[in-house]
Amino acid sequence: MQKKLINEIFLMRSISCLSILLLHSLARAYADENNTVNLLRVLLTFGTPTFIFISEFILSRSYPNELPTNFWAKRLKNVMVPYILFGTFFAVLKAFEQSLSTGTSLLSSFGQFFWRHLLLGDFHGYFILVIFQFYLLHYLFHKHLQKWKPSVVMGSTLLINIAYLGFFNFVKPYPTEIGVYIWEKYYWIPFLGWVFYFSLAYYCGKHFSVFINLLNRYSKWVIVSPFVLGFICLFLYGSKILPIISSKRVDMVFFTTSMIFLIYFIATKIPKVPKIFGWISQYSFGIYLIHPVFLAVMYLVYKRMSLEIHPSLLTVLYFFASLLLSIASTFVLNKIPYGYYFAGRISIGMNDKKVRNRPAPDRKPLHG
Repeated sequence: MQKKLINEIFLMRSISCLSILLLHSLARAYADENNTVNLLRVLLTFGTPTFIFISEFILSRSYPNELPTNFWAKRLKNVMVPYILFGTFFAVLKAFEQSLSTGTSLLSSFGQFFWRHLLLGDFHGYFILVIFQFYLLHYLFHKHLQKWKPSVVMGSTLLINIAYLGFFNFVKPYPTEIGVYIWEKYYWIPFLGWVFYFSLAYYCGKHFSVFINLLNRYSKWVIVSPFVLGFICLFLYGSKILPIISSKRVDMVFFTTSMIFLIYFIATKIPKVPKIFGWISQYSFGIYLIHPVFLAVMYLVYKRMSLEIHPSLLTVLYFFASLLLSIASTFVLNKIPYGYYFAGRISIGMNDKKVRNRPAPDRKPLHG
């Protein structure tokens, strides 16, 4: 079966990727606390859950009934292997940094980072572990999800998602080293913190025509809700009720959902999605994995040179340099035999023959 890919997905994927890149660039450029910048960073955190949403959306849209026989082999090769290889590489980099700064054994530092990266997802590649849990949920439950009532499933998963994140957002951590670690980082990994995005993506992809019709029918709410929900997120941050900058805040579930709807709605109204977004979308997986390395290197170089550059200009430099370097690295690695195992394959572009024109809201989706 040829995959049924939708041009709007390329816009959504590229915007989510660029939002994370800008988020991290701001964090590097503004070392000191800046309330205005932090407010922007709060809103930019929608990028990671949007990227995770896309993985299930495409899966549900591509295989509405049965999964292909090579389902697991393909995903292990193209998704999990890059997670393992890049996680190992990133552990080496961190081990060198720690060894040089503290004088600890390089081998000991590597072992510490290695198991935390690969087993606990304790680096920026953790989103791959979440995506893989979505694959497992789809594999186990897609036949049941076809029969269950969408409103019940999405309502139930929303409550579970809110309760899970709310617990870690508002309850103080258990006063042990493990407890603090779970509260600070590990609670990101289990699917319970993302399960609403899974059910939403599944039914939006499965009932694509209904999804488009609802976007058009409630277009005013689609346009207004991100502003209202975004304001609520900023209020909760500014008032110290939720004083963290993270996509794992309970309020971000609603804001991210509104942004997903808004971006997709806007994309359906554009006669042709700009090629630049399709190009960035093709390299998005590699950008997600590689850009923190270039940001860290540029940050260290900047500090060593003792230059004085305004943070706003520094943000622009970090953003575009890390973007272009990540794309170039992904391109080169895909030209080297088996290099794509390190940074992921370059995905299908908008001009690929497998890409189908989006169906009109009153027609059934085209089947590949």
